[in-house]
Amino acid sequence: MAEDVSVWVYHNYPPFIVDIAEERGLSYDLARLLTDASDGAFQFNVMVLPRQRLNQRLQGDMPGLVMWANPAWFGDTGRTTFLWTDPVLRDRNVVISPAEEAFEYDGPKSLTGMTMVGVRGHRYPGVDSLVRAGLVERVDMRSERSLVQFIASSRGRVAIVADSAVRYFVNELGLGDAVHVAEQAHSTYQRFILVQPQLQAVHTFLENTVPGIAGSSVWAEKIAGYGLQESATP
Repeated sequence: MAEDVSVWVYHNYPPFIVDIAEERGLSYDLARLLTDASDGAFQFNVMVLPRQRLNQRLQGDMPGLVMWANPAWFGDTGRTTFLWTDPVLRDRNVVISPAEEAFEYDGPKSLTGMTMVGVRGHRYPGVDSLVRAGLVERVDMRSERSLVQFIASSRGRVAIVADSAVRYFVNELGLGDAVHVAEQAHSTYQRFILVQPQLQAVHTFLENTVPGIAGSSVWAEKIAGYGLQESATP
C-alpha cells in the first residue's frame, strides 16, 4: 500500500491553486506526477493552508512537505533545518503598471514618491524600508487577482507581484493590452520543495525524481498551460 504524504501549499492562488474542489492547479499537477513516478510507493496529497498554520505544523515537527518554497522564506538559507529538493520552478517578482501609464522600474528608489500596491502580508525587500521611511506609500490588496485587476483598470499606479500570478491572470482575464510588465524585475528566485527531516525516504525519492520531472517536456507543457513562459522551468 502506498504511503500517504501530506503536501502543504500556502500559495493559494493560480497557477499553484486554481480550484480546490476540482483539484486543479500546478500543485495538484506536480503531486500527481510525483505519485505516478513513485510506482505505488507514495501518494502525495495536497492540502492548502494559510502560512501561519503551515508554520505551526513545521514547528510541531508534523510530517509533510511544502511545495513552492525557498530557503530564505523559511529562515533556512544554510539548509540545515529542513531537507530541500532541486528547484521545480523559476519565478520572479515583477513590477506592473497600467499600459496607458507604463512604468519602467529601475530599483527600489525609482518608486520614491509613488504609491505601490502589494499583497497583504507579503514582504518586498528594498521597498519596505522606503515605506517605513515615508518615501513610498503602500496599499495592500487581499489577493494577486484583485491586485492585477486593480492595476489593469488604472486604479493603481504600480504594483509588485509574482510573475507566475501575473501571467496566469493576464491570460485568464484577457488583460494583455491593459497591463505593462517592467523589463527589470524586482527580484528573482527559485521555488523548491521543503521536506520535514523525518521524511528521509520521501526526500531521497524526490532527490532522484524532481530533476527529471522539472526538465521534462511534460512539465514544460504543464507550465505553458497556465500561461507561464518556458523560462519558468528551472
